[in-house]
Amino acid sequence: MVRYNAALQRIARAVRKDVDEVIVPLVKQYAPEYVQDSTPTLDGWADTIARALQFLLGKWLSPPARQAAESIASDFVKSQIRVNSRGRRSFGIDVFSNSQQARDYLEAATFQNAMLITSIPAQYLEQVQNIVMTNMRAGMRPSYIEQQLVAQFGVTARRAKLIARDQTSKVQAGINERKQRAAGFEYFTWVDSHDQRVRHRHREIANEVTELGKGVYRWTDLPLNDKGEPIKPGFEINCRCIAKATTQAQVDRFKAGKG
Repeated sequence: MVRYNAALQRIARAVRKDVDEVIVPLVKQYAPEYVQDSTPTLDGWADTIARALQFLLGKWLSPPARQAAESIASDFVKSQIRVNSRGRRSFGIDVFSNSQQARDYLEAATFQNAMLITSIPAQYLEQVQNIVMTNMRAGMRPSYIEQQLVAQFGVTARRAKLIARDQTSKVQAGINERKQRAAGFEYFTWVDSHDQRVRHRHREIANEVTELGKGVYRWTDLPLNDKGEPIKPGFEINCRCIAKATTQAQVDRFKAGKG
């Protein structure tokens, strides 16, 4: 997660550098004009700012930028496989070389993360545009606009960190599920983090005594969240719960009253 977050933070800082070097000077350049007259003309400051923002957006959504995002995503997913490498044979199977389904999942995870990486500059620049155009039209001075841009960078940096943390949890959870299912485990035990940050519903799921055992569920019959949707440990945003492999023998012992 640390390396992934660092990579995403570098992207956020690079976009901020572009904003500081391209957009902020234009705001200062046109300050005498827009502060005195907040009605933009087609060929005036508004059009110039819009073109500059479109230039930056095109740069960060260009094929080279997308390829860089795909490379970061691929490295991240592969690193999660390496994290699991010590235990990848713990169920008696090397799921990553023997399961096409698992490989398909990893490809899908790479694609999803590449899209999330690309969304960082896209959403950041969209907010920059809203801040700059709205405040210039309102006649706000460059110093105020710069303060708003600094605050927005903070929002973007926090979102990048959330993506890194959340995707690490999701990919690890997905790998864990496929390892278990490929090894023939039909059941899992929902284990929460045993602290105050655990969602109330997730604690309920972990403590619920089902017909299979305490917190035990079938992979094909998942518990439901507050919205009535099937959920898995580690897949909801910032979920730190895990799925512990549970054997048929454990379930049988519980049903026999010996669990």
